[in-house]
Amino acid sequence: MPRIAVIGAGPVGVGLVERLLANAGTLAPGRTLEIVLIDPHPAGPGRVWRHGQSPLMRMNSLAKDVTLFPGEAVRCAGPPRPGPSLADWAAATAAGTLPPVDPSLAGEVRETGPASFATRRLQGAYLSWFLGDVIRQAPPGTRVTVHEGRAVALTGAPDGIERVHLADGARLDADAVVLALGHLDARPQGEQAETAAFAERHGLGYLPPGFVTDADLAMFAPGEDVLVRGMGLAFFDLMALVTEGRGGRYARTAGGELRYVRSGREPRLLAGSRRGMPYRCKPSHRLIHGPVHDLRYFPEALGQSLAGDGMLDFRRDVWPLVVKDLSYAYYRELFAAAARHTAMPWQDFERLHAACTADELDALVEKAVPDPAHRWNVDDLRAPLRHLEPNTTAGFGVRFIALLEQELRRSADPARSADTALYGAQLLFFEHLARLRPRLSPGDRTEELDGAWFGLFNLVASGPPAFRMEELLALCRAGVVRPLGSGMRVRLDASTGRFRAGGANLREEVPAGVLIDARLPDPTLAGTADELLRGLYAAGAVSEEFLADPETGCRLPTGRIAVDDRGRLVDAGGTAHRARYALGWNTSLRGARAFAIPGTNAITFRHGDHVARAVLTGLSTLA
Repeated sequence: MPRIAVIGAGPVGVGLVERLLANAGTLAPGRTLEIVLIDPHPAGPGRVWRHGQSPLMRMNSLAKDVTLFPGEAVRCAGPPRPGPSLADWAAATAAGTLPPVDPSLAGEVRETGPASFATRRLQGAYLSWFLGDVIRQAPPGTRVTVHEGRAVALTGAPDGIERVHLADGARLDADAVVLALGHLDARPQGEQAETAAFAERHGLGYLPPGFVTDADLAMFAPGEDVLVRGMGLAFFDLMALVTEGRGGRYARTAGGELRYVRSGREPRLLAGSRRGMPYRCKPSHRLIHGPVHDLRYFPEALGQSLAGDGMLDFRRDVWPLVVKDLSYAYYRELFAAAARHTAMPWQDFERLHAACTADELDALVEKAVPDPAHRWNVDDLRAPLRHLEPNTTAGFGVRFIALLEQELRRSADPARSADTALYGAQLLFFEHLARLRPRLSPGDRTEELDGAWFGLFNLVASGPPAFRMEELLALCRAGVVRPLGSGMRVRLDASTGRFRAGGANLREEVPAGVLIDARLPDPTLAGTADELLRGLYAAGAVSEEFLADPETGCRLPTGRIAVDDRGRLVDAGGTAHRARYALGWNTSLRGARAFAIPGTNAITFRHGDHVARAVLTGLSTLA
């Protein structure tokens, strides 16, 4: 019986299992097949969504926007498999039409509706059910088993069999192996390694980039000042764990204002970042005009550009189209949702918008939308604090609180359905990136596409839920969080043996004995902490993706696992392995996030289907 070993049993791994089983009937008809999932954590939830974590940890997507089922909208070679979203699953489970969950999750199931930000452990229950449902519907002759253990090495046997070595000394042989590793820890390197060494010399605390939920947060004491570098999702995880997680609670005043009631066990978080503010609240308003199903300008213009032979320049050829299409989606919804904020009929705006260049957009928008607060402004998104003069920490804190209050009012405004439209339009761009990427220079691919473009996407799509922003506001008022603003920099002060933080919005530096880099590590092969991947890299059996510029001869590393167009691992000599594959966001195929919005042609599903079919086709050639 041919065996496929899938190393990594989180959502990427179980999504691949679904695609393998869905395609087995046509690509391996009549053949018996075994798929083995290998992970030290429970299959389905994996590490990130496991049950044994704090219920304070929430998803950053609405329950209605999360599915693992590739439906009819997915354009891939394999068959679709419709199924419920997280919200639909929770409703069916609460109604008793699907199997019950662990009793400790019963309340969370009942409370989860379409517009809920579910707990991560509830998402883990959905993942477990998904895997079970997929296995129950597996075609005859196929079998899925789970091995709960850590893969630490991968070797090839003389007979062509791949041998997976496990931490407990066991070995598992397979005909094909797929790495579905997801986000991995990394060893500190460069500035992080220097910071770690400084902390060790002076008896300080330092947490490099990593999973905050797995970190030892007992390293700092109640009332201690803790520098936090980063104000993204990892910051909000940390914030919840050291406040409510240490016995604090929130209460509303008679006037409806959220207040934080201290437990006395909290540290004080001194938080800053490059931007200096959290991303805007997650878009969640219902669209009045309806979703944008296709981009207005980009597909045709890109097709015309790709018809030529030359390379494209991102800033010249691509960015103006991005801005114009995003502005179209935004204002189309704004005119429908809040015409009172506009000064001309939509038909006139649409006609003028189609005729103007990206450079002429600002003038048109100024005429059409008199209040700057209702315009879409990229600079406001990227650098909201750019106009503020340096201040004291207390003075900046007052201004920061005012900006948070403004953001919460903005988030509650129904006119902000325009932000939801903007988010939807950005998702549509992902369908075109595969065609665009090869025609950009390595610098444009790393700095502009993977940098500026994805950075803009995160600004719109990856902000915290509004309730997290309101909690942050309450913590700032209570003095538990002290904002440090934009351009945050940390100095290793050997004269005092302390960390010192400053930034563009402060006149002084702030000292502390603990520093946390609140973000996930960047993709890295050279610095990975994963024993399996590190061993393959050291042996030259896996290589890092490099982007080569034919004009300059420059080679830019990306940190991603190099795979060929079938998802096969590429070794240090440039040869693709016949039976080893990898998929996910950290490969050169750049699979997107593990979950997808129902009813969309998500790259997550297309990528998984593509690799699954390559694995099954490869098995037939090995037979």
